[in-house]
Amino acid sequence: MIKKDIKVDGMHCNSCVLAVQNSLEDVEGILKANADLDSGIVKLELDSDNVSSEDINEAVKEVGFKVVK
Repeated sequence: MIKKDIKVDGMHCNSCVLAVQNSLEDVEGILKANADLDSGIVKLELDSDNVSSEDINEAVKEVGFKVVK
């Protein structure tokens, strides 16, 4: 298992957090996504390094947010 942290811009409520987490967990290879509303940091647990940054960015974008680089 691989752990990775990303910063997501625009989350302002618990519904935002759930939307981001659920969208990320729908990506094949992402086992768990745990978003922190205050910091904007999402801790990811990946089953391999085959999950691309593009896959992650697209999942976040689909629910209306942006990964900060």
